[in-house]
Amino acid sequence: MQELRDIKDIVEVHEHSLETLIAVVFITLLIFGLLFYLYKNRRIRRKKPTKRELALKRLQNIDFDDVKSAVYTFSVDGSIFTDQENIDQFKKIDALLERYKYQKDVPNIDESTKEMMKQFIRKLK
Repeated sequence: MQELRDIKDIVEVHEHSLETLIAVVFITLLIFGLLFYLYKNRRIRRKKPTKRELALKRLQNIDFDDVKSAVYTFSVDGSIFTDQENIDQFKKIDALLERYKYQKDVPNIDESTKEMMKQFIRKLK
């Protein structure tokens, strides 16, 4: 028994496996959340506007001071939005706008026609 004298007392070993597991799970969830956010955000940024959205934006930004541009923009972009409900109204406005087309010098658009155009554009969505 003399040889066993140098054996030390039992030492307590600290175990941190639970804290390590929680940290790994938290970091993994954080990384997956960040990747999901970046993926969704990329898809939103890369979404191209449709033809209807571009036409609606151009119609809402018509400059009535530039008569020829306003008339042609309304005729082209307004025809995209025609359906069973507003085809008659569009044809009526387009017929009124015929006198402003195909001429070199055109007068300003009269107020009643301008108001009809604005009303048609307001109804679109």
